[in-house]
Amino acid sequence: MKSKIIFIRKLALVILLLLLLTVLAVNLNKPLPETIPQPMVKLYLHQSGQIIELEIEEYVAGVVAAEMPASFELEALKAQAVCARTYACKKILDGKPYPLNADLSDDISSCQAYVSWDKFQELHPAKYQELKEKIQSAVEDTRGELITYQNSPIDALYHSTCGGHTESAVAAWGSNIPYLQSVKCNYCRESAYYESTQVISLGSLQEKLTVNGNADIEISQKSDSGRVRQLRVNEQVISAGSFRQLFNLPSTNWELSRQEQGIIVNSRGYGHGVGLCQYGANGLAQQGKDYQQILSHYYKNIRIKKLNY
Repeated sequence: MKSKIIFIRKLALVILLLLLLTVLAVNLNKPLPETIPQPMVKLYLHQSGQIIELEIEEYVAGVVAAEMPASFELEALKAQAVCARTYACKKILDGKPYPLNADLSDDISSCQAYVSWDKFQELHPAKYQELKEKIQSAVEDTRGELITYQNSPIDALYHSTCGGHTESAVAAWGSNIPYLQSVKCNYCRESAYYESTQVISLGSLQEKLTVNGNADIEISQKSDSGRVRQLRVNEQVISAGSFRQLFNLPSTNWELSRQEQGIIVNSRGYGHGVGLCQYGANGLAQQGKDYQQILSHYYKNIRIKKLNY
């Protein structure tokens, strides 16, 4: 009986969001009825294995607090809020499964990070109230707003630092998504990961790649944005994503150079590189761009639509 109630409640949330989007698509100039309640979501907390229930705008605030430095410009935080809300709605509408029949999860391997205000206060004791109010302002100023493409919420992917160019979805994962194209970004240079260097020892290469003797490594394929797609290690072919994961590298945008005891990896960026570049968003905000201009830079041919709850 309990699982049936959860299913009905989750179905109702999906229907509500679809209804709102349908009305918006028919006539964007007509306000939605004021009686439509703010959607509630059930969030799975993966470390405790528990579920909490909260209003979607409260959830969005917790995502912004967890995913973007609160010291960033307000317009960058607004852009992050719209991304977080859109990303969540897309997951719900797609029926993404989460443990205990939750709507969403705080596990970044399958969803977005989330932090409670209590935890946020522990992390920022000196400026807690100031930063909390700033985040809440960014969320309230964009209340109900979603990024859409052809009247549907987009997969609003984002990452920390692109390092000069974002990556297209087709180059990253083989899916040609019209709004997730590679764009030039000269705005994320303040990130510590814009350029970084890692050294991988020969012993580590031998152990993790299961090779004996010298590990002859060369980049065999790159994407148009400059990110590595494939490497060759001796006679072994390995994807850049696998190599990055094995050696905990910040991105797949590298240049490699050999040294006697291993290799030097000169990296640019942090994250998968697809969608909004968070440090780039902050750089654009510092140049006077508002959040809608920021979003339009990183997502192609999109429209911002508002759910009136």
